[in-house]
Amino acid sequence: MMTSTYTIRCAANTAVRNIAIFKRKLDSSTISTFRGIATAPASVCKRYCSIVYYSLCLCKILRNEWLSTLNLYLLVICNPSIINPGPDNKLSSLSVYYQNVQGLIPFSYLADKNPKFDETKICELQNYIFTALPDIIILNETWLKPTINSCEIIPSHLYHTFRCDRSQNTHPRDCANPKKFRENGGGVLISIKNNLSLITNEIKLKCKAELLAVELTLEDKSKIIIVTCYRVGTLGIENANEILSALKVLTRKKSVRKLIMVGDLNLKGINWDDGVGNNNVENVLLNGFAECYLMQCLRDATHNKGGILDVVLTTSINSLENIEVHTDKLYCNSDHYPVTFDIKTKFKRIKLPKRKCYNYSKANWSALNAAFQSTSWEAIIDCMDPESAWSNFSKILYFYVDKFIPKITIKNEHKPPWFDAECYQKCKEKDKLHKKFKAAKTVSNELKFKHCRKEFKDLIKTKMRANLCDPQRNLLTKKFWSHVKSKSKSTRI
Repeated sequence: MMTSTYTIRCAANTAVRNIAIFKRKLDSSTISTFRGIATAPASVCKRYCSIVYYSLCLCKILRNEWLSTLNLYLLVICNPSIINPGPDNKLSSLSVYYQNVQGLIPFSYLADKNPKFDETKICELQNYIFTALPDIIILNETWLKPTINSCEIIPSHLYHTFRCDRSQNTHPRDCANPKKFRENGGGVLISIKNNLSLITNEIKLKCKAELLAVELTLEDKSKIIIVTCYRVGTLGIENANEILSALKVLTRKKSVRKLIMVGDLNLKGINWDDGVGNNNVENVLLNGFAECYLMQCLRDATHNKGGILDVVLTTSINSLENIEVHTDKLYCNSDHYPVTFDIKTKFKRIKLPKRKCYNYSKANWSALNAAFQSTSWEAIIDCMDPESAWSNFSKILYFYVDKFIPKITIKNEHKPPWFDAECYQKCKEKDKLHKKFKAAKTVSNELKFKHCRKEFKDLIKTKMRANLCDPQRNLLTKKFWSHVKSKSKSTRI
C-alpha cells in the first residue's frame, strides 16, 4: 500500500528531531538525506515513500540490526533521486564558437564579384562545425559578398545564418581620402542552430558600422541579444560613436535578460585590468562600455602576435562559463585564435524531422533521361536574364526528378557525403601536428604540419571529385544528386 506524502514527510522529520538517538550509528550522508526527504517536492516523495516508510518502521522495531540496512536503502534509492535527479530535457548552456577568420576567400580574389573560396579554410571550418556542432557560430572578417550563399559556408539544414557584409552603409568612405579604407573585405556572421527552442530575429539597426545583432527569445519570453562587430583599427571617433549608439539602443530594449557582444574591435592598446586606453578612441569606447554595463571576459591574448584584439563583453558576467582562447588549435587558419564559451540559460532542444531524399536505386533513369532529351531547353531559357532562366530551368528539372525518382525518409546526417573516415583521420593528424608545432616552433615541426595540411587539402579535393565521378556515364546519377543535395537547403553541408 502506497503511503501518503504527508506520512513520509512526518517520518523524515521525526528522524531529524531524534537525530541525537541515531548520531552514533548514522553517517552524515544519511542525516542529510533525512532532511532532503523532509523538504523534497511531492513528486519525489511519492516515488519512494513506501520503501523509506517501511524502512523507518523496521528501524524503529529492530534499531540495532537494521541501521546499516536503512543507511544503504537511503543512499542507494533516495539520495540519487533527490540530490542527483538525473537527465533533464532542459539544458543549461549554449555553446558558442567565435573567430576572426581573416577571409574565407583568397585575398587575390577579393575584388571579384563572384570570387572562389579558400578551400583549405572552408574545409577546416566545416570539419569543426560537423564535429563539434556548436549552438552559436560567430565569425568576423568573412570577406563574403551578396553573390555568395550562406549555405555554401555553413550548413543551412543545421543553422540559421544572419550576415552583415561590407557595404557603403556599414563602411562609408572618407570623402577627404577615398582610398583610406578598403571597399572589399570585412563582414560579420552569426549562425544559430535550428534545433533550439528559441525564436531568433535580426535586430535592424541604422548603424554605420559592421555590426550585427540577433535577438534570442526564450520560452519564458525573456531575451538574450547576441551582438558581433568588426572594427578596423584605423577608424576614428565617428565609427566608435556609431558602435556605442547601437549598443545603447540594444541595452534599452525591454525584457532583455543579458547582452553579449563578441568581435574584433582592434583595441590592442587597452589595459582591461586598469580600464585605460592608449588613445582617445579607446577611452571613449571604454567609457561607453561602462555606461552600457558591459564587462570584458577575456584576459588572454587573442592574436598570434600578442594583445587582446578581440572582445567578449557581457552585461551578466556570471552567465558565461568555460571561456577559453584556443592558442594550440586550428579550427580555421587565421592570425586570430578561436574563442569558445558557454552561455548559461534554460532551453530545450527540438527533435528535427527526419530528412527525405531521393531513392536512386528505384529511379526510372531511362524515363528521366528521355524526358530531359525531349525537352526543348533552348526555348525555355532563350532571351531571358540569368535569374529567370535559372528559375524556369530548375522548375522543369525538379518536376521530372520528382516524377521519376521516388523519395525515402532517412536519418539526419550532419557530414557531407564525401567527408569519410579517411578525411576525418587526416584532419586529426593535421591538428595534432599543428599543436606540436605551436609547442615547439622548430623548422622540422613547421614543415611536417604544412605538408600534412597540403595532404588534407588534396585529399578533400580527391574525395569531392570521386563523389561526382560517373562510372556508368549516365546523364544524371546518384553522385550528381548527392553533390546537388550537399549545396542546397535540404543538405548535409
